[in-house]
This record gives sequence, structure tokens and C-alpha cells, in this order.
Amino acid sequence: MEVIRQFKEILKEKEIPITYEIYSPRGYKVNPFIDSLSSFKDKIDAITVPDNPLATLKISPIAYAHLIKRSLKIDVIPHLTCRDRNSLALQSEILGAHLLEIRNLFVTTGDRAAESKGKKEVREVNSIGLCKIIKLMNEGLSPSGEKFESSERTDFLVGGAIIFGRKNETNVLSKKVDAGFDFFLSQIIYSAEEVINFFNQIEAQGFELNKPILFGLSPISSRKTLENILKMPSFKISAEIREKLVKSTDIAETSRELCLEVAGQLKNELTPKYKIGFHLMPFGDDLLGERIIKEIR
Repeated sequence: MEVIRQFKEILKEKEIPITYEIYSPRGYKVNPFIDSLSSFKDKIDAITVPDNPLATLKISPIAYAHLIKRSLKIDVIPHLTCRDRNSLALQSEILGAHLLEIRNLFVTTGDRAAESKGKKEVREVNSIGLCKIIKLMNEGLSPSGEKFESSERTDFLVGGAIIFGRKNETNVLSKKVDAGFDFFLSQIIYSAEEVINFFNQIEAQGFELNKPILFGLSPISSRKTLENILKMPSFKISAEIREKLVKSTDIAETSRELCLEVAGQLKNELTPKYKIGFHLMPFGDDLLGERIIKEIR
């Protein structure tokens, strides 16, 4: 029986861990997307699964992650957003994930939904509140302080988002570290300078960041994908990089070069002082994603 290496152990042992976001369909036929990763799964340390990104309907990340883990024998990190469920429903999802032998969760407050399209948000808790709930469940307690049956307790590693261009992000990050987040995945970045400036800022404030951060890299294979990325509320890039991507005659190659340039600069500037890695988000173009992973490795 093949032993699946836990992401928790990989974070401790590997110099530059790499996670990979699988394409999540608006439907249930996921086998083609899982099969698409089989040729380079050994170069990936964990696969992440989005939870209704941009408030659009996608398949359940918990069920999808379970199938990925069973099929590819690789650890998984399903996303769990606070936007669509109340705290009780979130706790049920967490217990269900544990039942399916999932041991990592990436929790987010969630992108804003378009009310005009009949979507209503819940947001009973935010990502910090949800992290605290999971940490209580890891101690065998519900948020109300009730113990689980038979002295049960969950065993989750909890990841959170970091958005370098967001106002007061250093304060947000400090609160997340205090809440117990174990690792962080960043939003898409195309500028190493912005990230390095952020780390200089937290150092100047005396904030010691000792949690792993995996930087979001997104190779773009089409103009439609670029248009969708530019619409993301939390995505910000300089006018220079935007123009470079928009005017490119080969957007896949241009974005690939940007990703590799950023990865190289961050490795040179931030290691070994910080525990860093990379989070690939190729938006379904797994051939391009595979190529970049091999080049980063």
C-alpha cells in the first residue's frame, strides 16, 4: 500500500515546497482534470481545491479533494470559505473532511458575491474566526465548549491567505498568526519587489514571521484568463506589468517568464531567513503549469 506523505511533514522537511491548484469545474466530471496531473504529480507536494471561487458554482472541494487523494496518492488542501455557510455548517464540513482522511484546510473569508445574480452571503464568521474554531476542534471541543464523543479530536493543519497589496496587511497577518494559522498561500504576484518591500516592512515593525509562506504564481495561457484575473477584487499589479501582459503577442510565454523571474528573486532574497515555497495557479493549463514547476525545481 502506497504511503501518502503528509503536507505537514513536507513543510518541515522540504526546502522549497510547491502546491498546485487543480481546475475546479462547474459540474461533477472531474476525472479528466485529475488525470491531467498524473504525469507530474511527483513534483507537487500538495494539491489545493478551490471553494466556489469568485462566488461562482463549482464542485464541493471536500469531495473533490478526497477523490484526488485517493486517485493520485498525494496530499490535498481543500479550500473552505466563510461566505457560503454558517458556523454550524462549517463545523459539519470540517468533521466530514476529517472522516475522509483530509488533514489540511485553507480557510478564507471569501470573495464578494454578486447579489444581483441571486447569491446571498452568510459570513457568520471570518477566516480568523474559522481558524480558531478548527483549532478548538483539534482539541476535541466545539465552539460552545462541548467535548466530542469518545474523546475524539480533529488533526488539521490550517492555511490562510496573504494579500501583499491589501491595506494594513501586516496587521491582518499578525492577527492570523496569533489565531493559529500554520501556513500561508499568497494571492497571485508578478512583482518580487512588492513582496520584498512587505518583508522589509514587517522586519522594521519587529514582527517575527516564522510560518511558511507559499507565493502565488499564475502562468496565463489566454487573454480570457487574463481578463478574469484582472477582475479579481484583491488582485493588483503595476501599470507596467499590466501593459506588458496585455500587449504581449505570446501571453503564455510572457507570464511564464514573469513567474520564473519572481520565483528566482524571492528565493535569492528571502531564503534561508524565511520558510518559503510556491503555489501554482495555472487556471487549468496543466501543460504550462507542469513546465513551470520543472523549471522552478
